[in-house]
Amino acid sequence: MAKKKILVYGDSNTWGWIGVEEAFPSTRYADDERWAGVMAAELGGGYDVAVDGLTVRATNLDDSMDWNAVKADMFNGAKTLPAAIAREMPVDLLIISLGTNDLKAETNRSAKDIANAIIDVAKVAQGCGGGVAYHYEAPQVLVVSPPPVNDMPHPDFAGMFEGGKAKSEALGAALKSAADAAGIASFDAGAVTGNVQGVDGLHMSKDQHAQLGRAIAERLKAL
Repeated sequence: MAKKKILVYGDSNTWGWIGVEEAFPSTRYADDERWAGVMAAELGGGYDVAVDGLTVRATNLDDSMDWNAVKADMFNGAKTLPAAIAREMPVDLLIISLGTNDLKAETNRSAKDIANAIIDVAKVAQGCGGGVAYHYEAPQVLVVSPPPVNDMPHPDFAGMFEGGKAKSEALGAALKSAADAAGIASFDAGAVTGNVQGVDGLHMSKDQHAQLGRAIAERLKAL
């Protein structure tokens, strides 16, 4: 029996960023400590899991600045998703875990706005049948609302995400409503992890990665 192929598409929490008191720079958790790696281990040998996590990635927004060789539009999740799917085809299931970077004060987005943007990214995926001189069906999609952020002790992050905590705490319910209306499966990470517990207030702790990975594996078995 052929393995099921899963692609996880996310931001710095999918990448595995380790929160540090000085905000940045930082390093990342090992593959088997990140939530997608924990999920893959829980699912077992019948699944092939590919992970595309990028720090700063938002839903359908360019970033406000370039970061070294990565240009502003490369952080736009909707723009870069078709290529990510094409690289991994055939993909049975795409897990989209975005939204935290849409909480930045400069975006001026509400929880409902962010939920709708996540659904917009999912709809991009639904239009990604085919490929580059080959044809595979578009993947099934699971959208994951990120764990709510916490108080951020470092002034750089605190200023960047001013007002984001309250919006992030409302995002789980907003995404479920938007996903239900669109007929797309959803999962509320915050219902499992609570607010993020990394020391920077923005990124999950290692224990939270383990909690989330196990919980999403159970959700996928139901799918």
